Amino acid sequence: MTKLSKSPLTLLVAAALLALLLAACAPAEPEEEQITIEMWFGRQEFVPHDEFERFHAENPNIRVEWDVIPLEQAHTDFLRNHAAGAAPDTVQIFHEFTATMVAQGALLDISEYVQAWQQEDPEDFADIYDIAFELTSYEGGIYGVNVHSGPFFMGYRKDWLEQAGLDEPQTWEELLEALRVLQSDVLSGDQYAFSQPGGAHHPPFWLNSIYMSMGGQFSDTGLPIIDSEAGIALIEFYQTLAREGLQDPEAASWASGDFRGAFIGGRAAFFPEAINVFAVAQRDLDYATEWEVMVQPPREGAEAESRVNAFGWPFMVSSDTEHPEAVMAALRYIFDPEIVIDVAKDYQPANRASVMTSDAYLEAHPYFPILEDSFAEQVPYPTHLRSPERSDILNDMKREAQENPDRSAAEIAAEYQAQLDALDG
Repeated sequence: MTKLSKSPLTLLVAAALLALLLAACAPAEPEEEQITIEMWFGRQEFVPHDEFERFHAENPNIRVEWDVIPLEQAHTDFLRNHAAGAAPDTVQIFHEFTATMVAQGALLDISEYVQAWQQEDPEDFADIYDIAFELTSYEGGIYGVNVHSGPFFMGYRKDWLEQAGLDEPQTWEELLEALRVLQSDVLSGDQYAFSQPGGAHHPPFWLNSIYMSMGGQFSDTGLPIIDSEAGIALIEFYQTLAREGLQDPEAASWASGDFRGAFIGGRAAFFPEAINVFAVAQRDLDYATEWEVMVQPPREGAEAESRVNAFGWPFMVSSDTEHPEAVMAALRYIFDPEIVIDVAKDYQPANRASVMTSDAYLEAHPYFPILEDSFAEQVPYPTHLRSPERSDILNDMKREAQENPDRSAAEIAAEYQAQLDALDG
């Protein structure tokens, strides 16, 4: 019998069939889990300009879906959704609502993930200002990342001070004297020395920034101690503005746009504000010639207690999230220097040293070197379990001071301190 030989082609086909058979029998590698996380931004301007394009390319198994829920309603909408089991993975809020959300069990303590971040990339972590986590901390836990915050400083008409022969004031007492000189010797018509919003339109951000610069302190629960030297000085300051005509008579009813417009429109000499509004001012006024910025000064004799306040809009993490690692990856992405620089330049400053001192940021905000050290040392305005009521009381106190400028400031402080203290009852 003749033995048949196998051709090379036959052998190749057999080998290929064997390989296919072995591959079919081998255990399949598990597919990488596909994750979707939902983020709520408080303003469209906070959304990364690339809308997570690079993040999705670098993290193909994670999809970020986002929406814009206005800051004014974000925390209440979130709590309602959380109670129904339908909360997003992160929500951006006004930071003063942190205590309320933690008390209701709606937020996740991300301390372990923050520590992991520091261990994994200590150089990147060292670039972040402490306020990024101080503002989201409560009773020992960290509940989010404060990518952006807006401490209040002071803008003033440099040209008008020079016309009056005045230097930049170094204390609140000097500032008040400068206001008097400007009002009597330089300003005319509908121009006034000081511009501020009325009491009822907004949370008392401006009031609290002045209070903290004057050395004002807070109770352990986050209530301002206004029956103190700093609190009485604050009330007396508002009374003086009203009594001596150093502010527009309509200021008590002004919203934020009104008082900002007064300064930018050349009708006010000083205004307390945040960096994002300074960016608007320099579009209409010649910076360093017509106007300048300064840190809000201390109260005379209380220099050591003066602090630059911090208000923020942190991204808080839901206690119901099923993917905390993916959430942290997304939060680290929006805080990435190459991503956050765009938001910082165009809207709110970022809590990263490399971003705030970059050529790109300084070109857009040439006044920042004056504010840099204070920005790095900003101190949180405390959260409180009954934050809206606390705000209402402070707004009422300010209104009372301006409507009754001759009433005893100590008497006003005692009256409203009692109302504040009742919030802890």
